[in-house]
Parts: sequence; C-alpha cells; structure tokens
Amino acid sequence: MIEFNEIVIWLEENPQWIAVGIVGASFIESFALIGIIVPGVLLLAIISGLASATLSIYEVVLIAYFSSLISDIASFFIGFSLRKSIQKIWPFTKYPDLLSKGKNFFKKYGMLGLFVGKFIGPIRPILPITAGTLDMSLRKFFIIEIFSCLIWAMAYTIPGYYAAQTMTSDLNPFESLWFWIGIVVLFILVRYFNKNIKNYD
Repeated sequence: MIEFNEIVIWLEENPQWIAVGIVGASFIESFALIGIIVPGVLLLAIISGLASATLSIYEVVLIAYFSSLISDIASFFIGFSLRKSIQKIWPFTKYPDLLSKGKNFFKKYGMLGLFVGKFIGPIRPILPITAGTLDMSLRKFFIIEIFSCLIWAMAYTIPGYYAAQTMTSDLNPFESLWFWIGIVVLFILVRYFNKNIKNYD
C-alpha cells in the first residue's frame, strides 16, 4: 500500500497534480467502498496545505466539495441498486455490522443524521450507501448533501490551507474571512458532536 508521505512528497515534486490529489482524497474519504478502510481526511488537509502555493482557497474548497458530493451520490446509487444484496459484497461481508450501525444512526437521528454523520469519521462513508438501501427520497438526499458537503469541504481544507500559507509567506491568517469561517465551523462541529453524538449506538 502506498504511504501517505510518499503521496505528499510526489505532489510536492509535481504541483500540477495537486488538484487531482484533492479530488482523490475527497472522493476516497467519502466513498463507501474505500472510505471505510482508507482515511482520507488527514491526507486532504495536507494536500490543501500544498495547494496554498498554486491554487486559491476558492478552488480548493470547490474541488473538495464537488468530489465529495459526487462520491456520496455514487455511494447512494450503489446502495439503492444493491439494496437487496448489499450484505453479500465487500466490505460488508467482512464488516457486517457497518450497515446496521448506519441504519441505527438514521433511526436515532432521522434526516439530521445524514447531515451530522458527514462529520463523524467512523460512519461518514456508510451513511450515503445506507440511505440508498433504505430507499431514502432522492430529493431529500440531494438537498442535505448539497449543504453538508460544502461545510465538510470548508472544515477540512481551510485550516490546512491557511496554516501552510502562513508558514510560507508573510500572510496574517487572522485578517482572512475564510480563516475565521473555518475556525467557526470547526468550533461548532466539535462542540455539537462532543455533546450529542459521542456515544451513538
């Protein structure tokens, strides 16, 4: 398996591929059949930092946003198309409790669970495919995903982007609106999840 540091080193030497790196990290982190096994959040934060030298923060956020959105939509349709036999395919054959966790989360938190779950690592890749297996309304799914993926992209790219930019330039991050948006989003998410989602069943 390729180590994260090898990917980072390669991207440093080939900055023209950084946008592709953001696409890959965002997609992998959210995709049901890969994100369960391969955590991409750390890699996304590091690549976002590398991107500060070649891309604007708007480009980084939008690339991560659309990649995550496409990944979640693909997971939803996989769940929908395989809803009667999903337990028979990998990785659910190896981890049979994953779908039950996703279904229990939906039962406990309802529609809000899809939004909130986007920010909880262990179940983030499971919820879109679970929504598909439960025949969730496609319209409702899209509405929630449009907003949750945007906030997710901002939360996981902005801090790394400005941290790297601060170390390589004279930029004062405290003067950036985007920096404060990232801090506020992270603070709200951490407070909410620690209070309400820590011990879900």
